[in-house]
Amino acid sequence: MPWRNGLGTTVELAREDLANGSGFAWRLSMADVTSDGEFSNFSGYDRCLLLLEGNGLTLDCADHVHRLERPLQSARFRGEDATFATLHGGPVRDFNIMTLRRHCSARVDSQAYARAASIDVDAELLLVYAVDGDLQLDSADSGPLQIPARHLLIIRQPVSKTLHCDAAGFIAAQIRLAAARR
Repeated sequence: MPWRNGLGTTVELAREDLANGSGFAWRLSMADVTSDGEFSNFSGYDRCLLLLEGNGLTLDCADHVHRLERPLQSARFRGEDATFATLHGGPVRDFNIMTLRRHCSARVDSQAYARAASIDVDAELLLVYAVDGDLQLDSADSGPLQIPARHLLIIRQPVSKTLHCDAAGFIAAQIRLAAARR
């Protein structure tokens, strides 16, 4: 889908629309950024951007500068903040998580290196993206789940409170509804 500012396109992986049809509550997407430029305005949303591929980029936000130089390094910023991206010697691919602040929030964890890890689950929705290889998740409550490389697993109302991951890169986004945060 085209960017709001018309300067590129995004591959939308998953989203939840608002009941009144006025936009989305949360969205996961990937984008190829091929030139320096302004980010689209997403007033009211919180954003988390992770570098997937490329030499990196610098995000100059309203009051902070984020330098992303390693795979899965992240930047968090508000969607209404004027943000300018400067590429570090070539195009990049990034992974974006956006949440409508009044509706929900996201906790984002990632691992880029080949070592085992755990995800402590505390949300109504868990989204796990296998970055660079097949990912296996295990828990005491259920059998193993296999996620092929570059695929997304969505678990609504997860039962397991801890998931153990084998040695593969992943991004885990936990979405909490505003009512659940109270």
